[in-house]
Amino acid sequence: MKKTRLNFVDLMRGLAMIVMIEVHVVNSLMNPALRNETWFYFVNFINGMVAPSFVFISGFAFMLGSRSKLAEFRTFKYAFWKQLGRIMLIWFLGYMLHIPFFSKYKCINIATTDHWMNFLGVDVLQCIAIGLLLIFILRLAIKSDKVFIAAVILLGLGAVIPAAKIYTIDFQQHLPLFMAMYITPIYYTNFPVFPWFGFMAAGILTAWFFMKSREKGSEHLFIKRLLISGTLLAVTAIPLMFYLMIPDVRPNILFFAGRLGVVFIILTGCYYYCAWRDELSPIILYPSRESLAVYFMHLQFLHREVWWGKSIITMSGQSLGFVTCLIISAGVVLLMLPMARVWNYYKTKYNYFGRIAVAVMFTVGGIVFMMR
Repeated sequence: MKKTRLNFVDLMRGLAMIVMIEVHVVNSLMNPALRNETWFYFVNFINGMVAPSFVFISGFAFMLGSRSKLAEFRTFKYAFWKQLGRIMLIWFLGYMLHIPFFSKYKCINIATTDHWMNFLGVDVLQCIAIGLLLIFILRLAIKSDKVFIAAVILLGLGAVIPAAKIYTIDFQQHLPLFMAMYITPIYYTNFPVFPWFGFMAAGILTAWFFMKSREKGSEHLFIKRLLISGTLLAVTAIPLMFYLMIPDVRPNILFFAGRLGVVFIILTGCYYYCAWRDELSPIILYPSRESLAVYFMHLQFLHREVWWGKSIITMSGQSLGFVTCLIISAGVVLLMLPMARVWNYYKTKYNYFGRIAVAVMFTVGGIVFMMR
């Protein structure tokens, strides 16, 4: 049963991945005029829960997975380098998704300033990477669990509470542009650390208290309390946020509190589902376990100009209806499933497969990039 219950982490991450694919398809292919329809406000709210859920569950999963590896982390053994390598890979892929052209010549001679601003923008992968790196460093440096948790609480509050004030400061005047983009949503940055690191800190803390309650045999009580807390946060913060008609809700504490409440509800729902069902559907399981690969590949499928010199976005002309976008989203999920399943199979069966495969792809990709 313990293994089954921990499936709720895979379930939540898998659901976030599937809805994220729908978000990207809708944002890229749907007729923009449909965004003004009343029904789209509900769709937009659901879609807006993907990033908070993804950042939260990244912190939650890190905390669960790192607990048994602390000794290896702190003695710089294999687990340390593997974790650091994964964080760097997330960071690298975050930028690679926005590289102007997969060609050295075009990047030097054709790419515009706007292209490079887009490249430097902080998206969800960069946000997750910098958050995980910070938590990883804290976990290495702070041996006391209580001090570590206190530090995470302070950092989480520090990312959320002053966010509204932080957004009024022009950090371009004080920091290099690429660093300023990690602080406020300037240019193409969508997920700066203020307040988005707060969701990762919340994931770390929730995982910590979940593990403690599990050790005491009171995890069911913890989950019930988490559900109640999430419901109270959601039903209080979200209506209040709409009532106050805040011009820019992104840095507002109500934005964070309301979405964190919904994240808690989703997490507890996944927990109860996995306590009831023994197995997860492959459509959920493999995209979850290979979320980074699925995230990268589905965006390549949508954005890269590989279809007779055009991308799917270019061919659609953003003229599709919402139902058509849902059908395409389902098709993309099904297209990603075999890749995720095969990658997971070989990576799990052969210890060095993942590292060798990534090294080969980087080498071949680097050669192609330099020669084009």
